[in-house]
Amino acid sequence: MTEALENRLKSIFLVALVAYAVIVSIVGVAALSQGEDRSIWLGVTVSAATIVLYFARLYMVRVPRTSPGLMGFSISIFGTTMYAIFQSYDQQIASIGPILGMICLACWAAYVAWYSELGDRSKDKIKEGKRLPKIELEDYDGKKLNSDDWKGQKRLVLFYRGNWCPICTAQVKELHDFKQQFDELGVKITLISPQSHQKSRSQAKQVGMNFDFLVDVDNSAAKTLGILQENGLPAGFQVLGYDTDVPKPTTFVLDENGKVIFADLTTNYRLRTKPEDILAALRK
Repeated sequence: MTEALENRLKSIFLVALVAYAVIVSIVGVAALSQGEDRSIWLGVTVSAATIVLYFARLYMVRVPRTSPGLMGFSISIFGTTMYAIFQSYDQQIASIGPILGMICLACWAAYVAWYSELGDRSKDKIKEGKRLPKIELEDYDGKKLNSDDWKGQKRLVLFYRGNWCPICTAQVKELHDFKQQFDELGVKITLISPQSHQKSRSQAKQVGMNFDFLVDVDNSAAKTLGILQENGLPAGFQVLGYDTDVPKPTTFVLDENGKVIFADLTTNYRLRTKPEDILAALRK
């Protein structure tokens, strides 16, 4: 299976997972209200609702990163599904509830262990101690520029997927909290995504105009650096005006001569660089 095809399956999987969890939650609440096999449906409903809560939390609360295994959510989904299965066995009741719960558990495991992973990134062209390949970009007004324009100034560069991604937007806002510390070290923050100029301008106004919000038109810079995730956009988000291909979340720092002095090429889209780690590396 090619990486592009796998990413296409992932994009469909994510939307299907959320839709399935919402539907099962509604069915479970309806079954509980009717008094049908309540002990069984209680476990199934909580299992599905936990998945819905996880994704809702990403949008409702600023979450710039998560734990690798999402243990709290995983334990809840596993425990409530096992509870539903046990109740069905103990009461000797033939019910579709435990099957729906097991599907929730299997899909959640796939999300944590498969969907979240970005694969091997050893071939990415961003290497500490090496010069960054020249990349072409635009600001949100459409003015063309390239990485050679950054010479003479340290740059913290963040490639993010777009403002549709709640973890990305939370990471951008978190960097804003540490802006003063980066300013003290003489580091300019540059944020790059393939989203439209209009969306980048809108996000700049929301976060603050102190950052450089740049547009990677047609993902040309991501292709040059080898960090493109083909078909990385969740299925259906194209109708909102986003590109199907997105960059893999990538963070690095350039010195005044364009050499990479810090790089974090995460292999899990949920695990993002902590500003404290970047600052600690720079202060060394």
